[in-house]
Amino acid sequence: MANQNSTKNLVCPFCSLHCDDIQVKTNGKKYNVVENISCRKKIESYNINRHSNTYPLMKNKIISLSDAIKKIKDIVNSHKEILILNHGIELSGLRSILNFASQHNSIIDHINSKYLFQNIGVVQRTGYIATSLTETKNRADTIIVIGNKIFDKSPRLIDKVLLPKHSLCSNKNNRNVILIGNFPIKIQKEIKNRCKLTNIKIDLDLVPDLLKNLQKEKGKAIKGVSANTEIKLKNIISKSKYLVTTWAASDFMKNKKPEIIINSICGYIVNLNQTQRAACMPISGSLADVTSSQAMTWMTGFPSRIKHVSNSFKHDRESYDSENLISKKNVDLVLHISTISPDKIEINKKIKNIVIGHPNSTFTNQPDIFIPVGIPGIDYEGIMFRTDNVVSVALKDIRNISLPNSQSILDKLA
Repeated sequence: MANQNSTKNLVCPFCSLHCDDIQVKTNGKKYNVVENISCRKKIESYNINRHSNTYPLMKNKIISLSDAIKKIKDIVNSHKEILILNHGIELSGLRSILNFASQHNSIIDHINSKYLFQNIGVVQRTGYIATSLTETKNRADTIIVIGNKIFDKSPRLIDKVLLPKHSLCSNKNNRNVILIGNFPIKIQKEIKNRCKLTNIKIDLDLVPDLLKNLQKEKGKAIKGVSANTEIKLKNIISKSKYLVTTWAASDFMKNKKPEIIINSICGYIVNLNQTQRAACMPISGSLADVTSSQAMTWMTGFPSRIKHVSNSFKHDRESYDSENLISKKNVDLVLHISTISPDKIEINKKIKNIVIGHPNSTFTNQPDIFIPVGIPGIDYEGIMFRTDNVVSVALKDIRNISLPNSQSILDKLA
């Protein structure tokens, strides 16, 4: 537990980069970032405030923790089809989710699994050549960023990976960054001031056609991309010694065929490796998506959308899709676990809903029971996995606000 002095190298749990250079000062309850970090997710916004819930609620009325647990046990025992919907939790909490599911034959899904499976689908079908954040930071001389909101999800991606202050790359000031999609002017200016920027503003559905053209002497015309621009891109890419392409699958979900976009990116990188070094670096969501998929895979064999049946976990990507289960009311109880973000949780009031979550949580409709719990990396220690799947990070606790952690609640319910 931290005291009045600053806590150095605190790992931030609030996006998939898990930056480890955060410094805070805390009195045990309130804390402030010491260094001026330009990140909208910075942890001052996660302080307890007058709108926070620090006591369990049943139908919006305060009850004791022991009564809340008793009521939840009664609800669980009276319902047959239970969905555990993971909105973000660290490793120990995931173990407790699996334990609970095995006791009650429950379904488990992650709120962002639809994005996860877009990337996993490529791995299953053809595989792709991957790299890490550190390799990209230190070695890449050309980085292609495809999408539109990837910098919203990982606000320090530019400062920490694309254009860091410190890098082993001897040519980092001449690094080429190619933006493909529709990025804010502010982002374009920030990158242009620090390196060589090429901005290609196109509809993301045209990405596969653009990547095909880059592999031909002459391809079909693409709206928004001139012949001279294609020639410029080909020259930059051909001279690159280590090229990395990055994207967030969620950026493609509103397009006609997101899986085709991701397939084309990964296929392009494979083809480039016939003549030069290139790799992929997908960026995951901010709700411990990779922590969930990594841990679930090693403990059950599947990354998400599983159900405990006959002493083992079964996977079905369609049958155990939480969105479909809730919209079609094919489950009669949803247990929401949300420890990282206070973002509004969708509550279908035609189904029983229990939330074990962030004290600042908000809802579209009030859940039947809400138990506020601590935030991993703020109120209790834990382990999370970084977006590149190669690094696990240790989270610290820096305050004491007398909230239980999610693991202890789930273990009592199991």
